[in-house]
Amino acid sequence: MKRIIGIVLCTILFSGSGYKGSLPKIEPQFEHLKTTPAVTDQLFTPADELDAPSKLTPSPRSNPVYIDIILKKDKTSPYLNDINDIIPILEKMQKCIANQGDVQKFNAIASSIIDHADYLTEKYADKPERFYISFKKIQELSAQARAVATLRCEAQIYLKYLTYQNEGQIYSKESIQRQVEYFSHEVNATLQLLRDAN
Repeated sequence: MKRIIGIVLCTILFSGSGYKGSLPKIEPQFEHLKTTPAVTDQLFTPADELDAPSKLTPSPRSNPVYIDIILKKDKTSPYLNDINDIIPILEKMQKCIANQGDVQKFNAIASSIIDHADYLTEKYADKPERFYISFKKIQELSAQARAVATLRCEAQIYLKYLTYQNEGQIYSKESIQRQVEYFSHEVNATLQLLRDAN
């Protein structure tokens, strides 16, 4: 029985019956493939294949117009570049104060402000930039950052040992909050001044 089914199946498959009809002519649609070259020509000659590299004209680096227009020489002063480095730090301090960040994070950002102010003091000690309002404002903000960071750090240590009557009152939450709010106001004012300097 299995043999008969196999023979019938082979007879049906190999009997030659299949698609009876005409196929569509698709040759005109693919005619462009026969005429298009397989490899396209290069638009530019590679530098190593040039005839003589000495024929290339050198750039006129002695011409000031070339330097100013083509090379677009950096026209910002080093002082403005240093100021631009401080702006993101002050923005971090704003976020830290707004989010009521912990003392450790506050002190880390304050330390960064102090370090940048000290760097400016060393770099511009004998230069006219030390008379700029932005320079003086950064120095004042640095001193305030140091004072508030020290106050917050000392409050964590001494608050549990002191009473609120005399010496301990400076470490109260309200007193520290007032100092932080005043410092926040100074950070905002300094940040605005530095942005206007650019």
